[in-house]
Amino acid sequence: MLPFWGKALAEKTGEKVIEKTVEFALENCTGRSHMDNVQSLKRNWQELSCKAFDVEQEVNREEMSGKKKRKSEVDNWLKDVKKLSPEIDALETRGSSWRLPLKEDPVGKLQFQVKDLVDQSRRFDGLVLDTCDNIGEPCLPTKLFGVKFDEALKRIWPCLVADDISSIGIYGMGGVGKTTLARHIEYHLLEKNNYRVLWVTVSQDFSVTSLQDKIANVLGINLSSRDEEDTRARILRDIFRKMLKLIVLILDDVWEEFCLDRVGIPLHPNKCRLILTTRSLQVCNRIQCQRKFDLQTLDTGEAWDLFKYKLGSEPLLQGDLESIAKSIVEECDGLPLGIITVAGSMRGVTDICEWRNALEQLKTCSIGYHEMERDVFRILEWSFNRLNKCEKNCFLYCCLYPEDSDISREKLIDLFIWAELMPKRDSRPKEFDEGHTILNKLIKVCLLEETKDFGRGDCVKMHDLVRDMALRITKGKSNLQMNGDVPQFLVKSIGKGNSKVTLEQGEWTEDLHAVSFHSFSAPHPEIKVPPAWSPNCLKLSTLLLSDVSIEEIPDSFFRHMCGLKVLNLSRCGGIIELPDSVSDLVNLTALILRGCRDLRSVPPLGKLKQLRDLDLSYTKIEDLPEGWKSLVNLERLNLDEYGALSQKIIPKGTFSQFHRLQLLLLPSNGRVQVNDPEVLNQLESFGGCLSFMDFYKITR
Repeated sequence: MLPFWGKALAEKTGEKVIEKTVEFALENCTGRSHMDNVQSLKRNWQELSCKAFDVEQEVNREEMSGKKKRKSEVDNWLKDVKKLSPEIDALETRGSSWRLPLKEDPVGKLQFQVKDLVDQSRRFDGLVLDTCDNIGEPCLPTKLFGVKFDEALKRIWPCLVADDISSIGIYGMGGVGKTTLARHIEYHLLEKNNYRVLWVTVSQDFSVTSLQDKIANVLGINLSSRDEEDTRARILRDIFRKMLKLIVLILDDVWEEFCLDRVGIPLHPNKCRLILTTRSLQVCNRIQCQRKFDLQTLDTGEAWDLFKYKLGSEPLLQGDLESIAKSIVEECDGLPLGIITVAGSMRGVTDICEWRNALEQLKTCSIGYHEMERDVFRILEWSFNRLNKCEKNCFLYCCLYPEDSDISREKLIDLFIWAELMPKRDSRPKEFDEGHTILNKLIKVCLLEETKDFGRGDCVKMHDLVRDMALRITKGKSNLQMNGDVPQFLVKSIGKGNSKVTLEQGEWTEDLHAVSFHSFSAPHPEIKVPPAWSPNCLKLSTLLLSDVSIEEIPDSFFRHMCGLKVLNLSRCGGIIELPDSVSDLVNLTALILRGCRDLRSVPPLGKLKQLRDLDLSYTKIEDLPEGWKSLVNLERLNLDEYGALSQKIIPKGTFSQFHRLQLLLLPSNGRVQVNDPEVLNQLESFGGCLSFMDFYKITR
């Protein structure tokens, strides 16, 4: 029984069956011995690693000029190689010669991935582009406005070339433009051949370990999570000292002091210099910045120029309309983030009545915030109030993700669909179009920023002040305008200084709509659920609990969560089985258990008729869940690296009742038959291994 490429299958059948993504584990489907596979993988991985090192060195050298930028395909390729490294390391730590039971052996899949990456590298037509040739990407960061910004840039530059200055602090209130100024400094440094600039966003969720990981990531290295903090710091110091170019490390959004030596940052004017941005002068002082620069708000004329620039050419601001627009700008009190947000919300508005109404609404927005930030918060809240209910809900759900994180648009839209935040459409592509339209609107009004992560595609990001505003709204601390209930959220970052966290019962109130616990530490912190506890959360629709360790979830935990639609426990360690009460979550639309590597059992799922997305990939579940064939509304089924199917054959007709199925991922190293042409024809994406006989039956 031999595998065939999905592309070849699609071409021969003329069907749209496997148009997007098909993965096969070729090595496990051939007659080669396991040890031959291992030795071949070692050789190919060595070749790939050497190639990646050479490519990384070359693109870094080209990018130092500031006039070259690595191609997207090259950056994507380097990230894919880097993602494979921990998997290769994990294999080596599991025994000499990687001797593993065949049913658990991932060698075949890795062999295919490594070979594919080697082949990709041979097809590169150059590694870099001229930055000015990148269509849609400006050669400079966001334009600076204001004499104070120009003066700050001119005062900071001499400090970067002075022989005795190794640390600089830029401080000012939130939204004043510290990050934008730092981006301009970065740009001008990249024009010089003797600098290498490293940018790291720190944020409130700070720990020494997480900062070490972020610095290692921009350096292109991996730090073992098993090493002690001191060992990791020593590794970083050694790398910094061996650099041929002068390193300028920019730490953006620093909230608290820390010891540079403890992290592994060896400051020296001729080797490593530091620029940090923070809201606090005290942080600059405690980190002992040698030069400190206070960034101030714009004056009236500068604020008006920035507003017109962000508003665009329409509408034409003349007469009474110009007077109203200037009054609106005055309400922003010279704060760039507020001005940009207001301009984004008013872009394209030509009716003077709407402008007058916008001014009145802005004047009446609540100001119950800290004195330093009250102006920007009420402006952000005003922009939020101008959204419709669907857009507001989708925006608020963005704050369920960690601060300063690049959030995949695809992942966000999945959540919008699962949580039923948008009107239902008759196909998933139409729902995705709706989701993208909403995200584009939020970007247009400057409540989200558009970013790109080459490992995850197009992303969005929330400015920390925008996220703070969203969190205030979901805690009932803001005067907003919504039809119906204001959604209440419980959002927590865990792991900072705590390896074990017990859920606080008083926080799980009956009016909660969404709960999100996210970890930013390694190893994952342990969450303890109180025994026999049953939170009374009848309105709870979304529970995101990822990248943590949970020893046991009591059966009573889900008993009073009958409204739950989204249960995402991806990459949770320690869970061996799900409680029986999951069987009664009849409103569940998404059950995501991806990467729960200790999970061996789930309860019967036959009652979950609303389930649209079931992800059991990378688990150790020993058999397919009882009642899974009753999930007639299932649209996405992910069984990749699913233990129950690793050595089994799924008989003909298994998927024939899933008439809405659009994505099907099966184990790439299993002998799985899919003999239902009707199912294959309706799929948008398929991954797995088809036998020769199956292929013959479909195409004859």
